[in-house]
Amino acid sequence: MGVTWAFLQWALGFRSLGWDTWLVEELPASAYVDADGNRVSSDRAVNVVRWREAVEEFGWSGKATLFQEGKDEEWEELRDFAREADLILNISGVCRRRDLLALPKRRIYLDLDPGFTSIWTRKYRCDLGLGGHDLFFTVGLRMDAPGVRAPRLGVRWLPTLPPVSLDYWSGVPGGGTHWTTVTHWRAYPEIRWGRWNFTNKAPEWEKFLDLPRLAGVPFRIASDLAEDDIAQRFRAAGWDLVPSHAVASDWRRYRDFLAGSRGEFSVAKGGYRISRCGWFSDRSACYLSLAKPVVLQDTGWSLQIPSGRGLHSFSSIDDAVRAIEAVEAHYFEEAKAARAFAEERLDARKVVGGLLERL
Repeated sequence: MGVTWAFLQWALGFRSLGWDTWLVEELPASAYVDADGNRVSSDRAVNVVRWREAVEEFGWSGKATLFQEGKDEEWEELRDFAREADLILNISGVCRRRDLLALPKRRIYLDLDPGFTSIWTRKYRCDLGLGGHDLFFTVGLRMDAPGVRAPRLGVRWLPTLPPVSLDYWSGVPGGGTHWTTVTHWRAYPEIRWGRWNFTNKAPEWEKFLDLPRLAGVPFRIASDLAEDDIAQRFRAAGWDLVPSHAVASDWRRYRDFLAGSRGEFSVAKGGYRISRCGWFSDRSACYLSLAKPVVLQDTGWSLQIPSGRGLHSFSSIDDAVRAIEAVEAHYFEEAKAARAFAEERLDARKVVGGLLERL
């Protein structure tokens, strides 16, 4: 559900500003899987079921199109809508249909994986759908700054924070017992650019193995980590590990997990840290909106937005301990500051409004 919300927040933001919106998704046959990741037919695919549920629950019935590989396409109504549309927001380039992209007046590319997108495009010649767009936005707040360790693609990256629909993500100060996060442990293999290895989260987590002992507070990670030697080592070091599918299979369960936390502690992908691209987490944005303080590994984002009350950056395990101690010492003030930051900087109406102003 974390990935679902990374997309849905934008649509909710546009709609909250009075824009008429249409949801579009493409699903290849390789993505037809059940809840355990096993390949199934399209009518039994869990992602198809989740799509239909979200469309119905969030009020997009009649204005949502799912293109499924191997299924007949009926998109006459979408085609008519797109011909009149002011813009298409293509998140991570998932829309590849040139016949659709050509119809709206403007085409906006939004990159959720800064640095990696650039390397895959430049070094491995992957087609990530950047072509044919008019403007390029990214949650890498420093992608166009000097010294960023990522290849240039000849486009001007415009930074944006991830939006949060406050109507669905509201909380009051008051916390649970555990610092938590929801994460992929590896997500995808590391890649190399120049003399740097752009790694996933696995080696970053290893650097903070001893954090429960040093910080003296309980931590819980919901992840896809298998029951292996790594999991045993982390449990022995004091980490509570739970399977992410039990948390993220339903959006309310996902929100309740975040809302029941003391705060969020999370590392970033090593590639974000190494590139200094300024990546900022859409999941952390949800924690902040729920009035949960966030301690997030620095990717350069602290150079663009303030790190302090409610939101803390860290680069080392000592930094992380100090940040958690600071939050615990003034917890309710920190929680209020977290919510205030969300209202000021992450409100979907403001984030989407800021994007529109730059058009």
